[in-house]
Amino acid sequence: MENLVVRSASVRGVLSSQGGVDHALLQLVTSTVERGRLLLDGDLARHVGSTHQVPARVLARPARCMLVFDDRTAVLPLDASDLNAGAMLLRSPLAVTYGELFELMWSDARTPDGTPGDTGLSSRETKVIGLLLDGATDHQVAARLGMSSRTVRSVVAQLQQRYGTRSRMALGFQLARVTD
Repeated sequence: MENLVVRSASVRGVLSSQGGVDHALLQLVTSTVERGRLLLDGDLARHVGSTHQVPARVLARPARCMLVFDDRTAVLPLDASDLNAGAMLLRSPLAVTYGELFELMWSDARTPDGTPGDTGLSSRETKVIGLLLDGATDHQVAARLGMSSRTVRSVVAQLQQRYGTRSRMALGFQLARVTD
């Protein structure tokens, strides 16, 4: 697990207090401050508190524990109530699905203080997304916002990478959830 954390550019995790708190795992994942995000159940969020600086959100409903490393590798425990029972290691393309699932859960989760999570979108990205979700073409978006079509495609490509999607349609579904 440590090797996966060290070699990964991004680490996303869903952790639960069900079956007890695995302090070693929590410490390992929270040591990836600049490149990690955590989804926690309410009990674990209270346990973690503000001692860790990794971005975290709280899930409204229970979810299965998982760790996703760069959408190339996912680790899923075999038994949610006993993390010592072993785990399943999934590689791409199966791991990509868990990365997309994480992003869906992240967009639905709340910050630890109970407010909806910040979308993290710039004003330019928000404007591009709004027009695309309304059905505008790249050319129409570019004309309305005073930019080139190439810039619009670049913004879309960056968002696809950020949200772990491979098509504009999948990105649209993700962004519709985030921007509601």
